[in-house]
Amino acid sequence: LGIVAELADYAAVMYAGRIVEYADIKSIFKNPTHPYTRGLLASIPYIGIKNQKLKEIPGMVPKITELPAGCKFKDRCPYAKDECNNEPLLTDRGNGHYVRCCVY
Repeated sequence: LGIVAELADYAAVMYAGRIVEYADIKSIFKNPTHPYTRGLLASIPYIGIKNQKLKEIPGMVPKITELPAGCKFKDRCPYAKDECNNEPLLTDRGNGHYVRCCVY
């Protein structure tokens, strides 16, 4: 992620073969929207901090041949609700920041 931040102007975060968030690099790092993007960024270790406990995203990535209906992240998402049983659209939240999530 550090290399992406230095080299790219925009980034697409993917989960189970689908873009779940797309935005300029500053927005991805300063204002992550999708729960998977938030989980990824929260799991980054900080240099110089000893014995830090890294955060993890609960659950397992589904097999690509056995993807759940609806949102592919719903089984691991802390915000999952009934609406997540339908596939969310990639929606522009403004300023070209797109997210595929029923919460937004």
